Amino acid sequence: MFIIFLYILTISITLIFIQSKYLFLVDAPREQTHKSKYNKNTPLTGGIYIFITIATYMPFADFSNHSILMTMFLFSFLILGIFSDLKTNFSPKLRLILQSFLVIVFILLLELKINKTGLFFLEYFISNTIFNLFFSSVCIIILINGSNFCDGVNCNVIGYYLIVALALFFIELPKPASFPNIKIIIIIFSIFYFVNLFQKSFLGDNGVYVITVFMGVYVINFINLNNNVSPLLALNLLWYPAFENLFTIIRRLNANRTVDAADGFHFHTLLLKKIFQLNKNFLLSNSLTGLLINLFMLSGIFLSINYYDDAKVLTFILMVNIIIYVLFYFTFLSRKPKFKSHEKD
Repeated sequence: MFIIFLYILTISITLIFIQSKYLFLVDAPREQTHKSKYNKNTPLTGGIYIFITIATYMPFADFSNHSILMTMFLFSFLILGIFSDLKTNFSPKLRLILQSFLVIVFILLLELKINKTGLFFLEYFISNTIFNLFFSSVCIIILINGSNFCDGVNCNVIGYYLIVALALFFIELPKPASFPNIKIIIIIFSIFYFVNLFQKSFLGDNGVYVITVFMGVYVINFINLNNNVSPLLALNLLWYPAFENLFTIIRRLNANRTVDAADGFHFHTLLLKKIFQLNKNFLLSNSLTGLLINLFMLSGIFLSINYYDDAKVLTFILMVNIIIYVLFYFTFLSRKPKFKSHEKD
């Protein structure tokens, strides 16, 4: 395991060095005065790093058509994410169309299905092939774009999926055999977490896409594999990016803004503003914001895994998480920001 750690760490450092030296695929904030001083030329290493490390260990898990197709799935989203990072005027509608196309194609190729939902009004339809394809595709697309909305402060997205991986590790149930060992996944995410914490590298769209697709498919396979696990556990593990997507759409429509128009009123952005007002150190505020959100998500996720087979308790935990999120947003965060944000969603 120590050799694995050194190998993954070496890849991370090498990518950061190369991208910093040659300024390829680096963060270049435009019209973001609060970010430009700190973020300029920071490598967007996330997707390349996660893809290389995951793809390295995928064949060792199960060298089959599934591992090959899954690697191709991740690679296709890596390329789409890199294009999104490089092309500043990439149309959100075109991006959504391309995401949908790739997700549908690979769901068909992987024969990926959500076997159970735990929601009585969907159980009747889930056995229908067309409906299942549509439902599974929509779930993954919502997760991808929700994760992209959540990205913007250090450790928020990588930390969230690290917590999900840790939670799955501590559940003493079979893990999907066609994926790398969960311990290796945790090592991969942990190394980038600390790199991101000290702002040496960002996920970028490419990293958000790759990690979200991978963990989304992993969780679906885990739930399908264990019949004694309530499918509502998937909601409790992945609720944050999914709810952030829904909440953002409702908020923008309520403000008479187009759904695909970027704004600076995400939960993490407003929390960053509050913390920044207290210490005036943007880099410290950035990482502290991500850490605080990680702690909030950690409590709910680890509480959920103790009741992985109890749908009623899982529903209660999920509702409490959402209520806390909404109340905190409107009672503490929703005042007009001091600095103007033009985040790239």
